[in-house]
Amino acid sequence: MRAVVCPRVPIAPAELVYTTTHPTPSARAGHVLIRVRAFGLNRSELFTRQGHSPGIEFPRVLGIECVGEVKDAGGGKWKEGDVVAAILGGMGRKFDGGYAEYALAPHASVSPPIKLPEGLGWDRFAAIPETFLTAWGTLSDSLKLDSKDSLLIRGGTTSVGLACATLAKSPLFNCTRVIATTRSEKKAATVRECGADDVIIDTSGAIADEVKRLTGGKGADKCVELVGGPTLVDSCASVGPEGVVSTVGCVSGEWICKEFDYMSSLAPKKHLTMFSSYTIDISTAPLQWVVDAVARGEVKLGVDKVFKIEDAGKAHAYMEANHAAGKVVCVVD
Repeated sequence: MRAVVCPRVPIAPAELVYTTTHPTPSARAGHVLIRVRAFGLNRSELFTRQGHSPGIEFPRVLGIECVGEVKDAGGGKWKEGDVVAAILGGMGRKFDGGYAEYALAPHASVSPPIKLPEGLGWDRFAAIPETFLTAWGTLSDSLKLDSKDSLLIRGGTTSVGLACATLAKSPLFNCTRVIATTRSEKKAATVRECGADDVIIDTSGAIADEVKRLTGGKGADKCVELVGGPTLVDSCASVGPEGVVSTVGCVSGEWICKEFDYMSSLAPKKHLTMFSSYTIDISTAPLQWVVDAVARGEVKLGVDKVFKIEDAGKAHAYMEANHAAGKVVCVVD
């Protein structure tokens, strides 16, 4: 089968190997064999290729998500031909993942059958699962976002950041106000199109004063932190006295906040938490709702660029250079 193999780490994007002769996974009980039609790219896959994911054996087909059609249900509730999405469960890490023509995913990682609305193709569907379910879980479970809340999104042009903005303003949450950051003035329009009421051009890493100005001195009620160590202290300073900051991503690549004084950063009653997409139950997550909302125009998809599977290396280089404002997708067919 066709696949994109990471032979070793660390490697440059161009060293990912596209092959047409990789062994096709065999159907197995407890797993769904999926004929992959497209897959979204994620920062975790870049980090893996860069050598930052311990415990992974190589060579490995990367990819923590994919969309496609069921080939074999492995004893599960699906039938051949069902349209599904698969996320996590060890894909692309413990075993070969979604950068391929076929993928084998545990039952618990595969969605119920999805009905794709007319006009929503594989490339657009592939932009949804990992990104939008992570955004939904962050807003609903980690932050418990309320319609009366103001929301700060630190890292607003990431795919998850854009998804948080559009979901926050959707009927799911009806958030009062969304403030998002970007380092690029050129990307500000994309952030606004996805629902941000205010966009802060973050050139210094210090935006707390501007957030407070925009919120009448109070600070944001909730904050999605996607940048990581370099901005965590300032994100804590950007929320109100009882604000909540949820760390979700680390697009900066800096996993340690070296100057985090928790006593001062969280005073008087602020909360710091996190959300991991590994906690998502895809069997009950609102994936079909998001798909339908995208088709209705209630939710902006935020697809930046679509590549072919054979150009996955170019897609990695594009993401690594921070050219994207939103989701990068590869199509198999």
